[in-house]
Amino acid sequence: MSAEGIPRFTNAEIARRQFAAKKLMEEQGVAALLVFGHSGRRRHNQADVYYLTNCAPQHESYALVPAKGDPTLFVTHYNHLASAKDVSAVADVRRAHKRPAHQLADEISKRGLSSARIGLVGTFFYQDIDGLRAELPGVTFKDVSDAFRLLRLTKSEEELAFQRKASAGCDAIIAAFTREIRPGLEERDLLVMSEEVAWKAGCEPDFIYLSSTPMKASKYCVPNQNVSRRKLMMGDAINTELTVAYGLYSSQILRPFYLGEPTAEYERIRAVMVEAYDRMRAVCVPGRTAQDIHEASGYIEAQGLTTVDGVAHGFGIDLLPPSIRSPSFDPPVPLTLRRNMTLVLQPNPTTKDELMGLQVGDMGLITEEGYKSMHATPNDVIRLG
Repeated sequence: MSAEGIPRFTNAEIARRQFAAKKLMEEQGVAALLVFGHSGRRRHNQADVYYLTNCAPQHESYALVPAKGDPTLFVTHYNHLASAKDVSAVADVRRAHKRPAHQLADEISKRGLSSARIGLVGTFFYQDIDGLRAELPGVTFKDVSDAFRLLRLTKSEEELAFQRKASAGCDAIIAAFTREIRPGLEERDLLVMSEEVAWKAGCEPDFIYLSSTPMKASKYCVPNQNVSRRKLMMGDAINTELTVAYGLYSSQILRPFYLGEPTAEYERIRAVMVEAYDRMRAVCVPGRTAQDIHEASGYIEAQGLTTVDGVAHGFGIDLLPPSIRSPSFDPPVPLTLRRNMTLVLQPNPTTKDELMGLQVGDMGLITEEGYKSMHATPNDVIRLG
């Protein structure tokens, strides 16, 4: 079978999610959900569809999930139907046109929903929404995307098992970097290495951001999205941000490296980074809030440094609430931490000219005892050479 070895959730897990979705429909006063997905990076924009169907097509997809009755999954690209059927937990999987408003409207009408309120989940193309409104003048649409994504914050044991597998894949890559990083290696070599190690660990590579810069003439403060062919040199600081997935469920680890002896200024930044991580971690317990993390990260700015990236974010298949910056930026949307949330802490103290900085972090689990990293690699700069 073409689905051999592809990670799957149990029928009970999918049923749990669909039950939660139906409860959400009741709370939001909608008779059905229409959930949209498209490819994005490594199909992350299929996260909402995948959550309900176990299927993440490579192109546009639409899941119609009524409060009463069984769901239907529509996939665009005719040759993608067989693959979708192989993995989908939804029995009714159909082909759809690239602009499927007529097909979706027809199914909505057949379900007796032509005068209902329907909840929308996802960033739909405007052509789809315009077409649905023209085809279904009696339907009222309501955006429930934010409310739906809150369902994905707290992880089940099956979800956590997938994320632990992804975390092990991240650790395997960092271990390979620790063995292999040396002068003369290109940044791009680390990209190739990370993907090979991820596959061998039974996972799927998602992305690696990295930057390398001489500590005595520093030009970069956080990992870069463009991986260059620059050759590493003694005296470099190397920042890495790595994401690996298992069954689309991701983990993320950020580890900086010193290739040679650090400068005094880099060591000062390192000390601030480690202390900020510990302060943020200390407030990550059930009942505390995103605002508490936001305030704890203020230690960075109190030391005369700043940040250029978020200091924490929720995680799963993709980025989830809360999205947290340091105090000189806007405060986060109110959110209370709960048991079994997965969260990435990633303090990134940088100089105010943004030419020097370090970033460290990892995905952890909120437990009754506090924040527990899901990674085995120590949370600090890795010193080489």
